[in-house]
Amino acid sequence: MRYKLVIVVTMVILFVMLASGLVTAKDILRIGIMSAHGMSDSAEAIAKKFNELYGDRIEAQVTAIGFDVLLDKMLTDFTTGAGSFDVYSVAYHWIGTVGNYLYDLEEIRKNFPEIVDPEYDYNDFPPILWQTYATWQGKNIGLPFVDGTLVLFYRTDLFENPEYRAKFKEQYGYDLYMPKDGDEKWLDLKQLRDYAEFFTSGIKWRDGEQYGISLPAATGDPILSTFCMFFGYYRRSKEGLEIFGEVDPDYGDFFTADHKVAFDPALSDLGVKALQNYLELSKFSPNPLTLDWVTSSEPFRSGLTAMFIGWGGYWPSITDPTSPIHGKVGASVVPAPHLGGWCVAINKVTKHPKEAYMYIQLLTNKENAKYLYETFTETPTRLSTMTDEQLKAKNPDLWVMAPSLTLPSVRPKIPVLPKLEYAMGKTLGKAWTGEMKPEEALKVVADEWNRIVKGAGLQ
Repeated sequence: MRYKLVIVVTMVILFVMLASGLVTAKDILRIGIMSAHGMSDSAEAIAKKFNELYGDRIEAQVTAIGFDVLLDKMLTDFTTGAGSFDVYSVAYHWIGTVGNYLYDLEEIRKNFPEIVDPEYDYNDFPPILWQTYATWQGKNIGLPFVDGTLVLFYRTDLFENPEYRAKFKEQYGYDLYMPKDGDEKWLDLKQLRDYAEFFTSGIKWRDGEQYGISLPAATGDPILSTFCMFFGYYRRSKEGLEIFGEVDPDYGDFFTADHKVAFDPALSDLGVKALQNYLELSKFSPNPLTLDWVTSSEPFRSGLTAMFIGWGGYWPSITDPTSPIHGKVGASVVPAPHLGGWCVAINKVTKHPKEAYMYIQLLTNKENAKYLYETFTETPTRLSTMTDEQLKAKNPDLWVMAPSLTLPSVRPKIPVLPKLEYAMGKTLGKAWTGEMKPEEALKVVADEWNRIVKGAGLQ
């Protein structure tokens, strides 16, 4: 009974002290981070560093949230004003959907100039990442956190085989060669197609079925992003820029400078050429319509295909010691590599804007970008990490990142992207099944996209 009385008295004293301000409860900085690809591990590691520096007054706590539910959680939090999390990881193509709920970071820097790291070096971010990941309608709404472009993975044992190289040159009249670090010329779409055809039917290199490439075309983001890679090849060419104008970072490669759908056959034949390239390459892949971003890596990892187009973050899984192709994989630049990736942003209703900025600044500075890559192979957004010679020597895929960011295609960030994605998926797949001709399918999609964008007041 005496012990119970002591506990009660102690609790009453603590309550009185808290109420009077003699003792203050420690604040919590709540951080919601996508759980895959080491992102949440990286956020946890930096939270520990943050707590060592500032944990006497506020504690950073990271919650890992699955990709499939993260956007819904954010929207619920934002639209209700609940303030469940102070910081979120935000995929760049979601920015138009949630951008109005995110803090303008320039306001925080102006209000709390003492917390701004003078060594942060914004110029160490490739310009395309700042334009795409960090801005919305001219405001700085995030800091680049995790980079990602589509990468061409290939079997080094096949491409470097002298017999196969001689056979390829005999059939196609030029060298079988995959661009490497230090090269200045990358593959074009014809070379990619020739390589895929050759390793499908030009030479026998395995028992049983074999394919030149694994290429995703499943409904949703896989078909939208992969088609953007093909279309971006033309959109960013001299001819494409003359026809469509410069690319608006908020609208991406699928739109003209004045926000019309650029792949519309009524504007030019470049969209049709891009889709035909996509369809042609698909002939040398296991059924593309069944392959998404996860399943498209499996044929390559199992040794069924000679090449694979996927996100750079797949390197650890396709090359780990249990993989049948361990020690036989290289990486190179795809034509007009498509851009994925994430920023970290601050909830506009946070009660801790200062501390939230201190955390995301720590998470994305030059020193920690390198540390997180070394520790978790988390794809960096810093040029200083991408071009680090010691890191490139240890990680054969790292060199691809910097050159890929000089010529990438990008998705729209506008709020109606989910509707655009759905409209493309339900129609464009019919070009693979033969239900629609490429030009017909593109025209239907373009008309639907223009209707959606115009109806939303974005055109």
